[in-house]
Amino acid sequence: MVYSKPKVATLFSVVVFLALAYGVCIYSVMEFMSAKEPSTVTVILIFTTGPIALIITLKTLFGIKYLEISKEKFCLNYPFRFKKVKFSGRDISYWKVDKIKTFGGIYEELVWQTKSGQNCSISRQEHTEFDKARSYMVKKFKKLQRS
Repeated sequence: MVYSKPKVATLFSVVVFLALAYGVCIYSVMEFMSAKEPSTVTVILIFTTGPIALIITLKTLFGIKYLEISKEKFCLNYPFRFKKVKFSGRDISYWKVDKIKTFGGIYEELVWQTKSGQNCSISRQEHTEFDKARSYMVKKFKKLQRS
């Protein structure tokens, strides 16, 4: 059985960024409220850091997923979407490993395409047990692999 979940280090770095962004936004709002003539920089900070922090918070929360693979049955759980996606090995039309070269190294993502057209994926940088999931797919579904 393979159980993949988000890496703690990834979530920690996002939380630190969000804490800084929300801190700057709250500080700017307090500065705006207390000043008789608010500066342009304060207004710009309010209208940039607030929406950016909110969008990243929502994207992070809705992007959290847990993958469980057991006996050719796949279950993706999205806890903040209140959604579970279940499919079996027979429902997979193909799977592949996408590799993207970046400045920090190579970004790898394991992608499944079901016969109903739904895409599911996990990445090496954001999820645990990526190598186990990949080796399971090579072992059980080698015929369905695309490059």
